[in-house]
Amino acid sequence: MRRRPRSDNFRSTRRSCTYYPVDSPELSERMTAAFPIDGFYTNLLYQDLGHVVPYSLGRDQGGRARLTGADAEKALPIVSAALSDGGYPSLEDGVRDFVSSTAQNLVFGGRCTYELAFLAPLQSETDEHPVGFEFPLVIPGTISTRDGAPIQYVLPSLSELRDRNGLAYVALDPDTLVEFTLPGELVAPVRRLIAFLQTANKEQGKEFGLMEQSVIKRTDYDFSAHKLERGELFAKVTQPVGWNVRDLFPDNQLEPYVTWRQIRFLEFQVKLRDRILDRLNYGIKLAGAKLGFETTIQLEGLPTHEDVEQAKEDFRTGRKGFPELLRLAI
Repeated sequence: MRRRPRSDNFRSTRRSCTYYPVDSPELSERMTAAFPIDGFYTNLLYQDLGHVVPYSLGRDQGGRARLTGADAEKALPIVSAALSDGGYPSLEDGVRDFVSSTAQNLVFGGRCTYELAFLAPLQSETDEHPVGFEFPLVIPGTISTRDGAPIQYVLPSLSELRDRNGLAYVALDPDTLVEFTLPGELVAPVRRLIAFLQTANKEQGKEFGLMEQSVIKRTDYDFSAHKLERGELFAKVTQPVGWNVRDLFPDNQLEPYVTWRQIRFLEFQVKLRDRILDRLNYGIKLAGAKLGFETTIQLEGLPTHEDVEQAKEDFRTGRKGFPELLRLAI
């Protein structure tokens, strides 16, 4: 695989900006609100969502990603470069990183937007004959609308445009934006989960103060009861997605229950993955229409929706043992 050409060798149609909110509390607050991962429990979930597509993709028995269609060979270096973060482009590494990071953004933010931008050589006189494309994320929390048109809030040094509140922004082209959203049935349970984890972050560690007080003097505080109740609360809120909170609350959980939760979490990940891949393929279709190719990314060797449904049926009927079902779900 050839090393990806440096992006500064091309002129890009990109309008959005990637930046750190240096000296801008307003922008920092917007970004944090849109992607609230700070805290112990939320960070655990963020890390686990990074495995929606496993790191083993393209290695040994870890499944593979490939392009299909008559133009797959032509499109491979273009799509691989668009999904790569530099260095030596790999379709499988690019797909894994894109799907996993998008899953993180969707679970914590509910939606996210990417911009389809085309690349043309610097020496060309126009952008009418692009040779590649890029698909950058518009930083969550910075996208908005002005007079019905999409904009991105940016640092004052990046634009002379200002809204009525004096915030700097750049205008975006709606025809180049591809929005990703959660599957409809996951919106409400995921929103409740994130709100609960944020509250749990704030409450974490308070039991140590209560334990200390109980050592100094007699109190009604019972750490064992506290731990059990906390575990039951986590189990109830995380039940719709099956996440086990890294097995931090294993008390009173029998093997059938643990196995069923693992299957449910796999189902959650497969739904996320398939939803994201569908929208990514839509973006690639738009890019191909201008670059002269038709192709689609397909994943092979990973658990599918059908595999999950079969695992659920095998669980109900007892056709397969718990260890075998867990191997699929891990």
